[in-house]
Amino acid sequence: MSFFKENRTAGIALIILGVINLIGALAALVGVFTAKDGIVVSAAVACIGPIIMAVLYFRFGVSVKNGSISKKIDILAYFVRLAGLSEIILAIFNLWYNVETGGAWAAIGALIISIILGLIILAVSGRINDGKQDTLDKVIWIILVVLFAISALLDIFAVIGVIAAGIAINLAILTTLVLPIISFIIDVFMLLLLFDSDVKREMNM
Repeated sequence: MSFFKENRTAGIALIILGVINLIGALAALVGVFTAKDGIVVSAAVACIGPIIMAVLYFRFGVSVKNGSISKKIDILAYFVRLAGLSEIILAIFNLWYNVETGGAWAAIGALIISIILGLIILAVSGRINDGKQDTLDKVIWIILVVLFAISALLDIFAVIGVIAAGIAINLAILTTLVLPIISFIIDVFMLLLLFDSDVKREMNM
């Protein structure tokens, strides 16, 4: 279990996560520019969001791996912060494409919901390592435990499903098999991190 508790393990997993997502986003972008039906500019713009997030996860992984971000409570807060940023950034870059495919009102509604959700997650990330301990910290701790546990279980089911179905050895294996494994490692690390004595004390547990 010590493998999952090492900051270096989480850092490497985050780096791999960033690389896989970057490859996927760049492949999608290449697909847009090489489509037989012509280039859909809005689809190309939509690829920018995943590229930005892939770079941010990669940089976060490097910082965790080399110790620039070493406190467990800060690692947790930054990871949650990236989740909030992801909601906002992806929604913004998907707006044009969503307008063209689903209509303006639906697209704007989705954008507003994503921005609100992203801002809530960002606010939660700020509460995690603000140095204060209150009842809200306890609620956040419980919610994060549940979310990471569910995510880890879904990752396991995803891997089992891929293995049971069989998979060809090609680029698709990065997203169908390797990505759930990496995600599982990160989820378990975050779960164990939440039960770390220092983190629990910081979150009033």
